[in-house]
Amino acid sequence: MKSIIILCGGRSRRMGKDKGSLIFKGKPMVLHVLDAVKDVADEIIIVLRDEKQIKDYSEILKDERNIHFVKDKSKDQGPLIGIFTGLSSIKSDKAQILPCDAPFISKKFVLKMFKTMKSTDFDSAVPIWDDRHTEPLHSIYKKSNINTIEKLINKGKRDVNSLINSLNVKFIDVEELDPTLRSFQNMNTIKDIEGE
Repeated sequence: MKSIIILCGGRSRRMGKDKGSLIFKGKPMVLHVLDAVKDVADEIIIVLRDEKQIKDYSEILKDERNIHFVKDKSKDQGPLIGIFTGLSSIKSDKAQILPCDAPFISKKFVLKMFKTMKSTDFDSAVPIWDDRHTEPLHSIYKKSNINTIEKLINKGKRDVNSLINSLNVKFIDVEELDPTLRSFQNMNTIKDIEGE
């Protein structure tokens, strides 16, 4: 079973807006991500900040099927809480995490990630760049990692790298996953959105 968790709970400090709902090339950014994964996924969980955001996204995605909205277990506490919330909600034993502000994520990238995680020897599969920079919000995590995440949160940790450093991780070169590297391109400013 292929589970996808899309993190939309964060708010851009630079833009001061909800990035997933921003219009990019004629439609909300979250829809670009959904278009890439809906034919791949058996289950799609969208993690949102609060009830208001769930209501807003229910309207934005009213024509989409087989999507489950869940509310962050703790509001505005960063992506680690979002991953915890999403993994706690899935039916399968692992999930691909995706940010809602990466509209160029490709179906091929997602399929390659799941293929990489067929082995049960690893807790996570994480894309990595030549400079050792990782892509924790484009990674696959096992549901069993929620215990580790909970311990980190209880210690006051909020960054996803603290999770990666606590797991047995399979690192995969970003170019192997997507030679164009477009799957890893985030829209962080209004200029990014208008410039594409």
